[in-house]
Amino acid sequence: MKSSLDSIFKVGFGVDLNCSEGSNSSPEGNSIKAFDHSYALIYCRYVDPLWTLKRFLNIGSEATLKRNIKFMDDFAYHLINAKRNSSPSSNVIKEDILSRFLAESEMNDRYLRDIILNFTIAGKDSTANTLSWFFYMLIKHPLVQEKVVQGVRQVTGCGDNIDDDHGIQHFVANITEGVLDNMQYLHVALTETLRLYPAVPVGNDGRCADADDILPDGHKVKQGDGVYYISYAMGRMSYI
Repeated sequence: MKSSLDSIFKVGFGVDLNCSEGSNSSPEGNSIKAFDHSYALIYCRYVDPLWTLKRFLNIGSEATLKRNIKFMDDFAYHLINAKRNSSPSSNVIKEDILSRFLAESEMNDRYLRDIILNFTIAGKDSTANTLSWFFYMLIKHPLVQEKVVQGVRQVTGCGDNIDDDHGIQHFVANITEGVLDNMQYLHVALTETLRLYPAVPVGNDGRCADADDILPDGHKVKQGDGVYYISYAMGRMSYI
């Protein structure tokens, strides 16, 4: 979980979160704490019939949620301003996604804030869960594990010389988009892991029919009907 957070913030926003090193007192670490706490408070609304009243009166859990949201907003806006105010004449290549958004088009801060929060929501838990299941599957299937390792070493041209610091640096330097595209067996293993253990096993991304329709299997959907899917079950249906 901590490693995935570090990767998302580094690639997405160019920020060293350093969760893996136990740095939780930084503004970035406090923002993640507020994010997780807000998640829990929102789920509590399902069992709290008075949450709308608490929000109106700004008391209890809703007051805490409001403070957390403000903390996350302040962190996102601070990050946006820091990126926007960075010297445009700098020769340093901006590789993070947020900098590319700022460079390619003029977007208001509110829209960029939503991008930051969406990246965090989409990548924080789902990436960590997928990698956990991936390593679990590799441990259960050592033959597949060996094929993944062989494929990665062959594509990167490192062979067996990645056991020391020099070999690791050489391996990292050889990782490019083209090299990643050629890691076909790794891609297959990750895809198979997602089939068996999807990041969102029970589809909560439902749709509501705007008009009467007929699904490909012949099932009739009336206007206003909700359509949901369970990706965990669908990944195990051989006839799909």
